[in-house]
Amino acid sequence: MDTHLPASAYKYFWDINPAELDVTAHPRYVIERLLEYGDFPELRWLFAHFSREEIIETLKHSRRFSRRRAVFWANFLDVSRQDVPCLKRSYQEQRGAIWPY
Repeated sequence: MDTHLPASAYKYFWDINPAELDVTAHPRYVIERLLEYGDFPELRWLFAHFSREEIIETLKHSRRFSRRRAVFWANFLDVSRQDVPCLKRSYQEQRGAIWPY
């Protein structure tokens, strides 16, 4: 497996130096970012480099997705919305309390 991001994905990793990111060392971080922000070329790369199960597990354990993206990926990957933490009512209430805009 290639251990580096494609150059087209660098713009989604603004908080680090993406050229130095080892995707095998930080798979959840890479999967979260590309599912949330990625476009077709990056998503094609994502699904070619990570297993469907690994992507689903990230969706089931991450709280970093927007509601819109979480619903899309839950539908696309056939994951129950009850299994996606950021779609749970308690998370939505907490998120609104922290940043009400």
